[in-house]
Amino acid sequence: MMRSIENMILAFMLAFCQHAQFTTAVSEEWCLERGFDPSNLSCDTCSLLEESATLQSLQQKANADGGGEPIDIVAECRSCCQAHKENPILHPGGSLRGKYRYALLTYNENSLDHYGEIKDFIERDMGDVLSFKGEHRFQAAKARSPDAGGQYDMMMGMMGMMGGGGGPPKLMFFEKQKRGGWTEEDADEAGEVINLRGWKREDVKDMLMTLLPNS
Repeated sequence: MMRSIENMILAFMLAFCQHAQFTTAVSEEWCLERGFDPSNLSCDTCSLLEESATLQSLQQKANADGGGEPIDIVAECRSCCQAHKENPILHPGGSLRGKYRYALLTYNENSLDHYGEIKDFIERDMGDVLSFKGEHRFQAAKARSPDAGGQYDMMMGMMGMMGGGGGPPKLMFFEKQKRGGWTEEDADEAGEVINLRGWKREDVKDMLMTLLPNS
């Protein structure tokens, strides 16, 4: 029995370490140093860069000349862009405003301290969002823990010590309302599921204010 618990804990630790390598968020300073303003950069702008033959040619030449780390401008752009923004030049008549009907933010209360920006959003900004959108449009809910007793608590405790603590908060957007409301178990039916690791509170608020209709 003890051996099986140890194996489960080891598996969780390995999974966390692998996950952490690929979910490290870039900072605003990192983006600005590369010429990208994450507060205004739309991801469709990055798609435009990807289609530029001139840019691709210059990038390939710079990488062939060497002298530093390989350059991938499009990847850097996508690391800094905001999916809920639209480039008004590319889409002069388009708008993402009111695209979804409902949003659900889920978080693990044991790990929320590791995501200070999201905790600040819940404590300071959520009231503003609700005043415009209403509880029938947006809610925040604690994620449910699997019914695994002490073994699960032990593993989550160890994950918490490493900064994981049950996974980052998530924001799910739904294209229609549901009687009784949506829950975290409905993720497969969501139009978008966004991992909020590394997100700024003002960006979360801006996204909700943009993508949800007013009450």
